[in-house]
Order: sequence, then structure tokens, then C-alpha cells
Amino acid sequence: MTSSVEMVDCVVLGGGPAGSTFAAIAKKYAPEARVVVLEKERFPRWRIGESTIPAANGVFKDLGVYDTLLASPFVKKMGVTFVWGRDRQPWNADYLTLRTTTKHEGAEIIEVTGQDFEALLGDGNKRDTPYSAFNVERSKFDDILLRNAERLGVEVREGTRATAVTRVDGTSAHVIAWEDDQGARGTIRTEFVMDASGLSSLLTRGQRVHDESLNNFAVYGYLRNAEWKVTYSGTKDRSTVFIAAVEKGWIWYFPLGEDLMTVGAVTNTRHFKDRLKDVDLETFFWEMLRSCPEVAGLVESATLRDDILPGNARVGACRDWSSWAREPIGEGWAAAGDAAMFVDPILSTGVTLALQTGHRAAYTWLTARRRPDLPAGSLWRAYADYLRGEYGAFLRLARYFYGNNKAAPSWWWEAQQLVNASGRLALSDRQAFTMATAGFFPVPRALGAAAEVVVPLLQGITGGARGLERIYQVPGVPSHDALPACALELVAPFRVDLRTEPNLERGVIGSLEVYHDLVTEEPDMTHRLAAVPARIDAALAPIVEVLQRCRTVSELLERAPSVMPASTDPSVVRKAALDLVRIAALKGFVRIVEPRVSVTESAPCG
Repeated sequence: MTSSVEMVDCVVLGGGPAGSTFAAIAKKYAPEARVVVLEKERFPRWRIGESTIPAANGVFKDLGVYDTLLASPFVKKMGVTFVWGRDRQPWNADYLTLRTTTKHEGAEIIEVTGQDFEALLGDGNKRDTPYSAFNVERSKFDDILLRNAERLGVEVREGTRATAVTRVDGTSAHVIAWEDDQGARGTIRTEFVMDASGLSSLLTRGQRVHDESLNNFAVYGYLRNAEWKVTYSGTKDRSTVFIAAVEKGWIWYFPLGEDLMTVGAVTNTRHFKDRLKDVDLETFFWEMLRSCPEVAGLVESATLRDDILPGNARVGACRDWSSWAREPIGEGWAAAGDAAMFVDPILSTGVTLALQTGHRAAYTWLTARRRPDLPAGSLWRAYADYLRGEYGAFLRLARYFYGNNKAAPSWWWEAQQLVNASGRLALSDRQAFTMATAGFFPVPRALGAAAEVVVPLLQGITGGARGLERIYQVPGVPSHDALPACALELVAPFRVDLRTEPNLERGVIGSLEVYHDLVTEEPDMTHRLAAVPARIDAALAPIVEVLQRCRTVSELLERAPSVMPASTDPSVVRKAALDLVRIAALKGFVRIVEPRVSVTESAPCG
């Protein structure tokens, strides 16, 4: 049976967290649009990746499901406990302590998350036991998100898979061939495709980069009669995620319900394959679990459940090989969630990153729809920059984690570099790592206008105000007066392009604030992409190009007027060139080299 060709505004491939979030937000703010989700399975269905981090809460509020999650039986997550290092002393990433982080100067409280955790308790709960995230059964959680999209008017077609996606020549439109599990087939023409198909990555397949250093296998299962590692107020409704290193890898252990414990062990691919030559998967699972002294005593009476995994399996395995799409955007399409990039599960970021990227992609689509005056390609390039910034920072920490799995202090030090790069915040290493595990880097997060947003506290990067958003600025950049005597070294190529952030002004939601800034595509600089924004006139792009070819600031000042219109005031060109040098230096894209100081000279730069 074949249906006729349909015409819709947007097709979403996949109904998981990324796809359902994109579809729901797109329909919420563009109710006139026809948005269709093609989901190959029928919900509810099982998925691994069962813990959110606080950065997801803003997305939940924008989706309108936060109160639903709050009232659900999902276990409330209050932090993460790590046992990592030689002495096996627990390190607690307690999200609640973030509310008392102070600035380097003065005692002003910085609201790192932009929310009061005590307000999350709900009626009837004690105020001294707040929580900040959720441990979820994905079959139920994903169903909540997909039904929410339906409630908002999204057309959800379960049991339906895309068999081909073909771009219409000369346009950004695509034709999607589909087939459902009842034998029906058809085609849909759409102006935009959102690839949220997970690791199957329909539109980025064959174009992914794999991280060899994070080539791991995971074996997992669900236990009954397992004791909780942590409880709050003596009741089984609030806990932490427990992660511990073992000889051959690490294990996760945390509750999804009163008598439902999710447990998994992650190990190197070579060990996984070698060990399974001698034992079956279930034996391997128990072997890894009982090798952890902090957990072995908690599972003495536990048994594996066979009613959670597909096919009544008692244990399962998957390859946790981190990978990312070389290009997560294209003409008339974009990817979100795992289809864009998959990060190692050590920091429980998978679901949250899917939610965040689906959310940002929807805002980008809405902005492109409402602002035809803006180049759509540049808008989506800004989305790709956002993706690389978010994922890049988590990847950096995960890589360091595995490289230092016997040296906890070095691990925390790396977290300090991620969230406190310039030393402008008086954070301890543990506070810094807590921020990292909570998802509040590369820049702090705040919840405004019911959306998860980046809040810049400065309007300009060169101002004198102090703020949390300056954590990635390179300190010690010379003043305008001292710069002309200095040399330049290019650290990473950069360009002037669009940058986007969710719009907070007057409670406006569903659209992005758009401006021009300096951005880079250098992989090693991805963690800096969320550094404090600098609004730059796009007309200065020629000076930016020249800047990267100059070896000294004085050379730039000499050449800059020649690339600008002849009518431009020379003093304006000079100031703009110096501004650009300072911005690029503060972002770390160029290095300022001070001239040597002789005995008879006064100190020039800085």
C-alpha cells in the first residue's frame, strides 16, 4: 500500500530525547507549522543512559514537563559520588554547594545555575533535602517527552522508519521515503530535516570521527534486592549516582526506583574481548561488579531482572565508542543528540546533551523561519559552533579522566582548568569539578524566560566589570596604549561569523539573539567557544583576515586602513583594529608577545 506525497514544514528522524525536544519546541513556538516525527520503534521502549544533570532543567521547563517529572516516581538525583584514585576516598560532586560559590573579590554569591534548589522540593518536603536532577527509566521518560510533543500538535508516527532521504536538486528541500511496520509506504517532501536518529546517524553515517582513546565496551543489567548506596532523609526517593574505579575499568551504580538498580561496568575493548573468550557475559558482569569493594557488599542478595531489557535478557552490552559527525549541519538539515556526537558515559551527559542540542536546534530553526533576512547557512553554522563547544568540553574532561584513572588529584585539577581557566574565580578544585559534572561549563548556565540559556553578564569583552562569564579570558592582555609595541602569534585560525544565544530580553522565548563574533573551528579550542561574547561589526571582517597574517600589532595598524572603505575615519580604524586584537587575545586565538625590556627601558606591554 502506498500513500500520496505529503508536504510538511519539518520532518524529525527519531523520537528520542533530541527528536522529541526539537519537535515539541518547534511546534510550541510555530503552531502553524506542520512538524512530523518518524520513529522506527513503538514506545515505550528500552534505552540505556538513565541520568540527567542539572543543565537539563531549563529545557524541561521550556518543554512544560518539569512539574511532571517532579511529581513522578523517578528518583531525584542530588549529585554524584566518585571513588577514583589510590586511597579510594569518596569525592562528592554535590550540586547544592554551587549556590555558595563566591567571586574572587568580595563575598557576593554567584548563582551558578540561576535557580534555587530548595524551590524544587515541592509541597510537604523538608527544605534541607533539595535535589537537582533525575534518574529515569528511559522507557517511561522518553514516552513522556514524545507524548508531550503530541500534546503540542506534533504528528508522531511510531513504527515508521525513513528508508531514504534525497535532496531536491537546486533547493534545500528533501524528499523522505518511509515505510511502517504495517507495510505502508510513502514519501514526504519537507523544507527541513532534523536528524535525531541516534548512533544510527542517518544523515551523518560514514562521516563520523571516532575517538580511539575512548574505545570502550559496557556491560549492564538491572538488579532487584540491591541495597542503595546513598539515601537522603532515610527514604528511597533521593540519591546520588555512584561511580567507582575498579582494576579493569569503572562501574556505575544508582537507583531508578525503590527496588530497581541500574548497574554497569565499562572496560577497555581489548579486556572485554579477551575475557569473554573464557566466560559468558553474565559471569563477566558479576565479576566486574564484585571487584568493586564499595559495591560488593550491597549486592549479596541481589538478582538480575529479566523484565527490563529487550527479549527478556538479563544483561546487555554495547560499545561506548565516542564519535562525532565531521559536519553536523548541511543544506536543509541538521543533526542533534547522538546523531551529532556521542560522548563517553562517565559524566552522565548523554540524555542532557540530547535535550540541549535538540532545544538549541529548534530555536535555530525558529529563528531562521522568522528572520529570512539572516543567512540560514550562518545561523546553522552558529549552531554547529555551539555543538562543538558543548561536546568539546565534555570530551576533554572524559579523555583526561581515563588518562589519569589512578590519580584523582590530577583529575580534579583538569576540572579546575575547564571551569576556572583564568583563575578569576576563587573555586576549589572540588567546586570546579562539581560545576563540570553538573554541566555548567564551558560557561555557567542560568534558567531564564523558562529556557536553558547562556547569560552574558557583560555587554563587551573589554569592559572593566567582573563576572563569572570571564572564566575563559586569557589574563594579562595589554591595554590599547601598550599594544602597538607588541608582536602577534596566531594560536588558532578564526573568523567573523554569526553567534546565537537564547533571547532573554523582556521574557522573549522561542527565538535566538543573533550577532557577530569571533569564532574558531580549531578542535583544540572548542572548549573556548562559549567564552564571553563580543559583539563585532561584520564590516570589520577584512581587518580580522589581515590580523591573522600580521606578525606585529604595528603592522596591522599600518595595513588595516587599506582594507576598509577610503571614507572611514583613520582613528576609527585604529581603535577597531586594537579592539579586535584584544578580543582575539582574550579568547586565546592569538598570543600577545611583549617586547624585551632593557635596563634603560620602562616596561612597555602589560
